[in-house]
Amino acid sequence: MKLPASPPGISPQTSWDKLSDERLGPELRAFIQQANANYYHWEELRHRPPPLGLTAEDAWVAVWGSRLNRKPLPLLDLKGRPFTYWLPEPTSRILHQVDRQGGGTVATDMSDTSLFNEMRERVLIDSLMEEAIATSQIEGAVTTRRVAKEMLRSGRQPKSRSEQMIANGYRTIRLLRQRIDRELSVDLLHEIQESMTLNTLDDPGQAGRFRAVDDVFVVDSRDNEVVFTPPPASDLSARIKRLVDFANEPPQSEPFIHPLVRASILHFWLAYEHPYADGNGRTARALFYWYMLKSGYWLFEFLTISRIIHAAPIKYYKAFLYSEHDDNDLTYFLSFQLEVTRKALADLHQRLVELADEQRRMSALRVAARLNVRQRAVLDHALRHPNQIYFFESHQHSHAIAYQTARTDLLDLAERGLLVEIGARRPREFVPAPDLRRKLDAAPFRKRRR
Repeated sequence: MKLPASPPGISPQTSWDKLSDERLGPELRAFIQQANANYYHWEELRHRPPPLGLTAEDAWVAVWGSRLNRKPLPLLDLKGRPFTYWLPEPTSRILHQVDRQGGGTVATDMSDTSLFNEMRERVLIDSLMEEAIATSQIEGAVTTRRVAKEMLRSGRQPKSRSEQMIANGYRTIRLLRQRIDRELSVDLLHEIQESMTLNTLDDPGQAGRFRAVDDVFVVDSRDNEVVFTPPPASDLSARIKRLVDFANEPPQSEPFIHPLVRASILHFWLAYEHPYADGNGRTARALFYWYMLKSGYWLFEFLTISRIIHAAPIKYYKAFLYSEHDDNDLTYFLSFQLEVTRKALADLHQRLVELADEQRRMSALRVAARLNVRQRAVLDHALRHPNQIYFFESHQHSHAIAYQTARTDLLDLAERGLLVEIGARRPREFVPAPDLRRKLDAAPFRKRRR
């Protein structure tokens, strides 16, 4: 990705008279409002028709003037200048939505309000898998979601560096849940990075420690152009201390910074410092999750932020570059990250609606056959995937249950004739019964007599 076009300079000779023309007032205000709602960088704004009589440069001056009241942060660039930010109007709506849903109730149209609690572990595991896969794919892991999930569910050992990255991501995201009672520290950052990069580094000695040299750059893989040079390794100790102190500020500290905004700043900050030889992006995204969970937004366990980012990687990288190359305006990245969060919440809502539909489809089974929620999930999946193979380990990892519980679930379904065991293979494998739908429609059914 090439560096963004530099905004035009604002000089004393800039003519403000034209911008203060009362006849332009309504059109200019509407133009500025749209530019800030989408938080256009100069590279984007220059291609949009300005209000009548203005040049693109004039329009940029007007937009730039509306963004002057930004708040400084303790994150400094290489010249010692602070990054700054403000919150455009659309971000306030997202923060309100996160406050309502992220730490409180889940808003769905489900009539059975107990469904989420009943399905909680299944939804959580699926979300953790999706996040682990996507955060690794952003950094170059190459595999399909199907193969990656099969590996995670079965518990088999990774067969490639890509699979190892995904296994690391899954383990690390689960680890974060166990660390939310701690304050951030250098040791915790090292633990996250070491977990993310296990058995994937060219030099294993680089795991769990800051880089000691300045040979780390962010490069556009398409043309090998250096798009970012991180701070010198000699400055990392002092710079990371500021990041740690910022993360550990009490919630009531002044000026108040919303937890989602602070988490997003930490995401950018860690990536900007680039303190490790590898794994900086994955560690930065993990830090974002950790801070939101620590702040009491439990629903973030179920959000797959990285999947949204992976679907639009160019926008993700541009959000970094725009912030770095336009007067240290971190609002570009914050606007992007908050919009990603909004989309992830919408995805979760849709997932819960789908689960409600599944619950309704399986409701007859719950009464007639007295199957548990895990067994009903297997049957609903089997109806939609008649060629799927199920085995004890995959069922165990999909629902975070004991091996014996998983074994009992599948053997019970086989005894009812709903699953069919394949031969005498080891591990034991089961497939949906060829006439599964007819059998379910004919419920109630009982276990076969032996």
